[in-house]
Amino acid sequence: MSKFAVKNVECNICGRSNEITILAMATTNGTADLDFRPPEVRRSAMPLWVHKCDYCRNVFSTSDPMPEYEEKYIDSKEYVNCAGIAGLPELGKRFVKLALIYQHCKDYKKAGDAFLCAAWACDDEKLDVTAIICRKRALACYNEVDVSQISKRELPELKLRIVDVLRRAGMFEEAASFAGHLKFRTEQYIRIQQFQIARAKAGDKKCYRMEDL
Repeated sequence: MSKFAVKNVECNICGRSNEITILAMATTNGTADLDFRPPEVRRSAMPLWVHKCDYCRNVFSTSDPMPEYEEKYIDSKEYVNCAGIAGLPELGKRFVKLALIYQHCKDYKKAGDAFLCAAWACDDEKLDVTAIICRKRALACYNEVDVSQISKRELPELKLRIVDVLRRAGMFEEAASFAGHLKFRTEQYIRIQQFQIARAKAGDKKCYRMEDL
């Protein structure tokens, strides 16, 4: 069972009111991917996670407060051209622009997550090459994250997410090496780690879910 809600949100740049739809409640169907992409119904609601302002070029998250940035940034060549990433589907463009905003504001964790969302949008359209580009942009952002600022609950998932991003980007040696140096106490995390090492050594960049372990 899913419930949607409509609300009005002011654009953080132009200040005009935008009517947006959010997923207020959903029944989970299946398991998350190994990079923690959520299962249905949330994964199908991904277009609702980010909104392009109805009146200006700005994009904003529908769930998290946006950081402060100059209005001129959304007129920059980098932002308008999605950092030169060609072949993006429309949803991918929105997430790339959101990622660029976070990157511009030095919130590298959220920037990496938004680039990964762009990769998911490409996955859904079978745009494998563009998805890899977005994953590599996500990795570049994750490499800049100050892990001392990440909670103890989030840090293991971030590390495992990086492993999956490396593997699915075809960076198999890096994925196996990075995963091999991780230390976990939780049994499920250890199972994910071992599974990822085996898949990386096999040169496998397919998408897997928790139920595949």
